[in-house]
Formats: sequence, structure tokens, C-alpha cells
Amino acid sequence: MLGNYDIISEWNYYKDGKSWLCKALYKKKTILWLSVWNDCFKLSFFFTEKTKVGIENLEISQAIKERFNQQKAAGKLIPLIIDVRDCTLLSDIELIVEYKMRCK
Repeated sequence: MLGNYDIISEWNYYKDGKSWLCKALYKKKTILWLSVWNDCFKLSFFFTEKTKVGIENLEISQAIKERFNQQKAAGKLIPLIIDVRDCTLLSDIELIVEYKMRCK
């Protein structure tokens, strides 16, 4: 379980990408995907057109919002990918996690 959010983590090896990924779930909803790299770890959130607009209202880094707004949709989902190299983004990540948990 991650933090105080009742989020369950499931690690699986994916043959197509030849890597391990962690899926973080709240109840049955996927909140984020975590991947580990040599110089960082990446958190990937996915939003729909309907839930995308809420990101702009969050008090998070303008750089995160700008990168997100430049992303192209993959099918019906728009990725928000954050490379985490230090602790400076943790408060932004927490706000995004909380928002994702509220999304329907």
C-alpha cells in the first residue's frame, strides 16, 4: 500500500516492453503506472478529454501543465508523464494522485 491513500501496487513483467511496471490501484481504478530507469523513475497518469481539464486547475508546476497540454492522445487517453529525479515534485505528484482518485 502506498502512503495513506489505500493504493495497492501490483508489479508485473511485460514481455512486449521487456520491463517491470508497477500499476497503482485505488479500489479498481488505475491511478498511475511507475517505471524505474537508471537516472529516475517515471510516473505515468492517463486522463480522458473530460478529466484533462481538471489538471489545469491544480496548483502544480506550470512546466508539468505545459508538457501535459503538448501530449497527443493515445486512443481516448492523454498521458501525463513525470520524470522524478529528486523530491521537488512530490507535492505536485500528491495533488495529481488525489485528483486522479476523484475522477470518474
